[in-house]
Amino acid sequence: MNFFIGLVFLAVGLFDLLHVLLYIGMPFYTDEFTGNQVTWLWIFSRLTESIGIAIAVALPSLVVIWRRLHALLFTVLSVSIASAILFFRQDWLPLLLDNELGITATKISLEYIICFFMLVAFIASLIKYRNSRELEILQLCMAIFIIIIGELYFIFYDKVYDFENLVGHIYKFIGYMYLFRSLFYPKIQHILSDKEEAETKWREAEHMLFEAEENMSKLVLQAHEEERKRVSRELHDGIGQSLYTILMKLNMAEHEIPGDEKPPSLQKARIMTTEAMKEVKDIAHSLRPSSLDDFGFLPALKIYTDRLEKVHNLQINLHTSGDKNRMDPEVETALYRICQEALMNCAKYANSKSIEITLANTPDEIRLIIQDDGIGFSIEDYLKQGGAERKGIGLFSMKERAEACGGSFEVISEENVGTTVRIAIPK
Repeated sequence: MNFFIGLVFLAVGLFDLLHVLLYIGMPFYTDEFTGNQVTWLWIFSRLTESIGIAIAVALPSLVVIWRRLHALLFTVLSVSIASAILFFRQDWLPLLLDNELGITATKISLEYIICFFMLVAFIASLIKYRNSRELEILQLCMAIFIIIIGELYFIFYDKVYDFENLVGHIYKFIGYMYLFRSLFYPKIQHILSDKEEAETKWREAEHMLFEAEENMSKLVLQAHEEERKRVSRELHDGIGQSLYTILMKLNMAEHEIPGDEKPPSLQKARIMTTEAMKEVKDIAHSLRPSSLDDFGFLPALKIYTDRLEKVHNLQINLHTSGDKNRMDPEVETALYRICQEALMNCAKYANSKSIEITLANTPDEIRLIIQDDGIGFSIEDYLKQGGAERKGIGLFSMKERAEACGGSFEVISEENVGTTVRIAIPK
């Protein structure tokens, strides 16, 4: 129905446009008959409006069977035929305005016909409201009723500039506002609400996807740590104990053989077994230090930094403040792995001599800062280079671990100055 009403008011708009362009004082006003043309354009416009609304409200089934293209062509054709008759066959149309008598009976009769069709539309809409009790139908009733009042004012004025003509236009404007609100505003509101609902669902889906990715990342990291813990335990309790047993047997065999008769291969096997035990212990510790599970983050980090200082000839200073109690196991693991990755990057790539580690455990958050005095780098170039895959993965791993705990990760680096890694994890 809304499409049909739109076509009706398209025709009304075209008639009203010609009505304005031919009005007295406008450039297209030519002779005394132009006033009659203007009035006929007004009548054509109001007849189209009243008949169209009456059909749309009283005979909606008739509106439905019209194809949109056919309805549009019919509208354009009707306006064209009416305009052609008005401009080229003026003698076919009776006078609506007489210079001596003023408004003729024909004009008044046509105004009554317009009111009749609007009354039909009003009664039909009133019946619909009685059955449905919908607010939009009530607003349609009010719109038609106000338009009828405006049409009645057009019947009773004597001259164009009478006060009744102005009041009639005001009523019609108010009626059109209610008509728009009843027919088109709900559709616009429905479109906007559908758009808002779609945007809300999209944001919810995006949030769910983000949560799923975050949970998946957490699960992957947890599974990774569990596997590291299992392999570390197997190395320590399995291979490590077996190597220790072999070493004990070799020591016993060496003690049982007199000093001059000890074969060199026996002593060499004992040395190789000792080195293998140390290597297994180092691998197990790098995979998952038992001190991290037994004593917590700070003792495990101290053990790791002491070992790193000896191997790579570094000076590592650890500064702590705030709560010294143990943290959540997930947070401790994340901080340890971040320190492990950052310190190894400093030792291998940054040519650092000194590293400062600052841990502040406040009531609101845990802040970790790792700062070195190495060669630094350009982060953008660093990640774009094809040879930096390992380092790029390291940065991503640190960032992922911090974000998995709900925290933030930031790396700042300047060439020939050094690199700073900042982690903040809210409690």
